[in-house]
Amino acid sequence: MVISQEAAKPYTPKEWAFWRVTIALMLASLLVFSTLYVFQPLLPVFVDEFKVTATQSSVLMSASVLSMVIGLFILGFLADRYGRILMMRLSLTGTVLLLAAMPFAASFEWLMIFRLLQGFFLAGVPAAAMGYLGEEVSSRDLGLAMTLYISSNALGGMGGRVVSGYLTDILDWQMMLLSVSAFGIITTILFILLLPKERFFEKQYAPLSEDIRGMLIHLTNKNMLALFLMGLLLQIVFTAVWTYLPFYLQSAPYEWSLKWISFTYLAYGLGVLAPPLAGRISNNLGLPKVMLAGLSLLLLGVWLTVVEPVIFILIGLGLICMGFFVAHSMAAALVSKSASHHRSGASGFYLISYYIGVAVGSTAVGNLWETFKWIGIASTSLILLFVIICIPIYKKMEDR
Repeated sequence: MVISQEAAKPYTPKEWAFWRVTIALMLASLLVFSTLYVFQPLLPVFVDEFKVTATQSSVLMSASVLSMVIGLFILGFLADRYGRILMMRLSLTGTVLLLAAMPFAASFEWLMIFRLLQGFFLAGVPAAAMGYLGEEVSSRDLGLAMTLYISSNALGGMGGRVVSGYLTDILDWQMMLLSVSAFGIITTILFILLLPKERFFEKQYAPLSEDIRGMLIHLTNKNMLALFLMGLLLQIVFTAVWTYLPFYLQSAPYEWSLKWISFTYLAYGLGVLAPPLAGRISNNLGLPKVMLAGLSLLLLGVWLTVVEPVIFILIGLGLICMGFFVAHSMAAALVSKSASHHRSGASGFYLISYYIGVAVGSTAVGNLWETFKWIGIASTSLILLFVIICIPIYKKMEDR
C-alpha cells in the first residue's frame, strides 16, 4: 500500500486518475473478451477444415471457458492475497503469448490445448478488475465505472467476432490470430503504463485456511447465491444465441456468407452504449429495477429471432445485446457493493457461474441445435429468462 488510507480518497470522475483506471481496465477488457470470443463466428470454418461436427467445433469455446472458471477461482483468490494489478498483468501477458502460438497449431487437438491454457490466463482480469474498482473508486461512482468496464466487455466481444469473421473471410484464420496478437501487445503495454497503483489494498497475512473460509462465506449469502444463479442463466441464454447464430444464418432460407454473418455482431454496439446509460439511471431508480428492465429487453429480443423476416432477427439481436449487458452490469455492481470483504472472491464466484454459463451455452446446448435447430435454442432461452425473472432478488436485495 503506497499511500495511507487516511490520506487517500477513492477516485471520482472529477479526477484524471478515475479515467486512467477506467481506460486501462477497458483496454484490458477489450483484449480479454475479443480473445475469448474470437473463435465463435469461425466454428463453421473449423467444421470444414478439421472435419469435425458443429458440437465438436464449439469445444474451442467451451474449453477456454472451463479453464477460465478454474482461473477465476485461483486467480481471484491470489488477487485478494497478493494484489489485483499483479494478477491482471499476468493475465494479459499469458493471453498474448498463447494467441501468438495458436496460428502454428498442427491439428484441432493442439488448437484445443492452446485454448484450454489460454482460458486460465484470460481469467486474471475479470477476477481482479471488479475488486480493484470496488476499492479504488468511490461508492457513489462505482456504478458508472463498472458499467464502462462492462461496456468494454461488449465492445471486446463485438470486435473479436466482427474482426475475426471479416479477416478470416478475406485472409485466413492464422493471419487473423497474428493480427489480434499484435493488438494484444500494444494493449498490454498501455495497460501497464496507465493503471494507477493500488492504494487501499492490503496483503493478506492470515493463514491460508482462514482466507479460504473468508471467500467461501459468500456462498452462505442468499442474495449472493441469487446473483450467482442469475449470472449462470444469463450467460447460457446469451452464449447459446450467439454460438449457433452462424449455423442458423448459413442455413436456408438465409444462406449468408461468413463475412455478412460477422457483421451481425455489430449489434454489440448497443451493448456498449446501454450499460453506461443504465448506470446513470440506476443512481435514481436503483440497480435491481434497472436489471429487471434489461431482462425484459433480453426476453423480447430472443422472441423476435424466431420471426422469419431477417429484419426482425436483426432487431432482436440488438435488443438481446442491450438487455444482456444492462442486466449483467447491474448484477456485477450489486455483487461488488454487497461484498464487505474478499471482493475479488465474491466477483470471482459471480464470474465462475457466469462462465459456466458460457460453457453450457456453447457446447451443452449443441444437441438442441442438432435436434431442433433454432426453435430449440430460442424456446429454451425464453424458459430460462422466465426463471431468472422469477428469482425473488428484486424485492429482497438491498440496493446499497
